[in-house]
Amino acid sequence: MIGVILIAHAHIASETKAAVEYILKQQVAFEAIDVTNSDAAIAQKQAFSDALHQMLQDCDGVLVMIDIFGATPCNIAIDIIAQTDMQADIEMMAGFNLPCVIKTILEREHHSLVDLAHLCLDSGQKYMRLGSQEQVVQQLFAKRKVV
Repeated sequence: MIGVILIAHAHIASETKAAVEYILKQQVAFEAIDVTNSDAAIAQKQAFSDALHQMLQDCDGVLVMIDIFGATPCNIAIDIIAQTDMQADIEMMAGFNLPCVIKTILEREHHSLVDLAHLCLDSGQKYMRLGSQEQVVQQLFAKRKVV
């Protein structure tokens, strides 16, 4: 099984984890690190490091999902990953959303880390839609305009 760590600003990571577990039930090897204060980076780095190293012992790899590439959560993850054994099977993905996290959790026992990361990325992009371009929404909008 591939372990999954969410790391994000404010409470995005823990709330995304809560939403996933509301839909799918409680999950193992699934952690959330909230970066609520850039001044508390030492504690946040330690929490990320602890989660990562535990998953590297227990899992077949770890997918680290970050909210924004280049921001503080990303920098924390990169700093810790850079200090980790080069043989460790770790992948990072920035820009997660609920559909891609759900797909990742559902598929992580059936794919390699590399394949799972690509599936996750594809799912996140696939489920982003402009409502005005969806037929059902166009029909609803059209009915609204007629009234």
